[in-house]
Amino acid sequence: MYQKKNKKITPYSKIFDDLFYLNRSIMGEGYNKSLKILDKFFKFKYYKFTSGKKIFSWTVPKEWIVKRAYILTPSKKKICDYNKNNLHLMNYSSDFNGKINLNSLKKILNSNKLLPNAIPYTTTYYNQKYGFNISYNEEKKLKEGLYKVKIDTKFKKGNIILGEKTLKGTNNKDFLLSSYLCHPLMANNELSGPLVLLGIFEKIKKWKFKNYNYKFLVNPETIGSLCYLNKKRKSIKKKLAGGLVFTCLGGPKNQLSFKKTKNNNSSINKFFKYFQKIGKVNLREFTPLTGSDERQYCSPGFDLPVGQISRTVYKEYKEYHTSLDNKKFMNIKKIKDSVDLIEYFLNTFDKLNGRLKRSNPYGEVFLNQYNLYKNKNSNNLTKTIIYLLSESDSTVEVIDVVTKYNLKIEDTIDAIKILEKNKIAKLIQ
Repeated sequence: MYQKKNKKITPYSKIFDDLFYLNRSIMGEGYNKSLKILDKFFKFKYYKFTSGKKIFSWTVPKEWIVKRAYILTPSKKKICDYNKNNLHLMNYSSDFNGKINLNSLKKILNSNKLLPNAIPYTTTYYNQKYGFNISYNEEKKLKEGLYKVKIDTKFKKGNIILGEKTLKGTNNKDFLLSSYLCHPLMANNELSGPLVLLGIFEKIKKWKFKNYNYKFLVNPETIGSLCYLNKKRKSIKKKLAGGLVFTCLGGPKNQLSFKKTKNNNSSINKFFKYFQKIGKVNLREFTPLTGSDERQYCSPGFDLPVGQISRTVYKEYKEYHTSLDNKKFMNIKKIKDSVDLIEYFLNTFDKLNGRLKRSNPYGEVFLNQYNLYKNKNSNNLTKTIIYLLSESDSTVEVIDVVTKYNLKIEDTIDAIKILEKNKIAKLIQ
């Protein structure tokens, strides 16, 4: 069904280390360097969107550049030093240079009382303001007096850059696999997605046969997927058979979790409902309130069949959006586990998504002439063939037949191969 072993092992740990400390944001030097590291494997086609460009109701922002940022205490101790830990500065903070008292300082500090040793991660992409992030224990030590606040940042015209790679299949339909690359110093909530995307890319490259064109996309979250939709809006709705957004695929949870598409009757939802039934995945309902780029793909005007797959889900673990979301928390082994199971999901969808169309549309098929009629009470393959042919009038999806009659995936794949080989029926998209 899918490759359990890979002779050439993807160096997930090294790629993680190369990426982790780069100062990423939604655009700029850190993001561009990160994309180039992945490009060594993917060989991307790039799309660029310049600052000021209108993307639906959004506008591509300017590039954010940080030279330095820190706070000097009344005793001249430097704290919240961006150059030591880039989480200390609120992402996209505007510049500031001045002295303020403790009360004013606390208004621009963010900390997490529930995780007193963690540095939070905060952003202000589309609002001009500034702020710092500090551990709660460090904040408690601050004393009355004047604090020197130095934020040396500027904004310039830049580009949102997307990287796309296509592995071509036999039909004209696409399957989108995407992840984002814009969070600094985040492991599960950032690097797990691109690492799994790379692992899936290397798996699918080795498939001897694939129906779909697999589109691998790396972008900054939200604004990046909107830019992609803006670029592809004339064709994506007609061509897209399904899609998955990869996020939070490391961490300690043992089972993967699928966030359904907004359209509950999408084919990909049906497959994951089946995977839930056989105990391979948990399901979450669609919501536009939280999540990742699936919110954009499922938004009005598109309503695409794109869901989201995670393991240790955002907002469901206390380390989320803090400095404690690190390599130790994420666990590289979980990346490999996610790759293997997602490949199984994709391989199944690739082989079974669609409807069966019979060559002779009338009556039961005389299976004896193909030497296919065995004891239907004991032979699972014969039973599967009969069930499939009973529903093969081009109107019923194969996954609906599998679910209705509680068929096994492996038997169904074998049955369709036999039916197509004997020209009894064929799978159509």
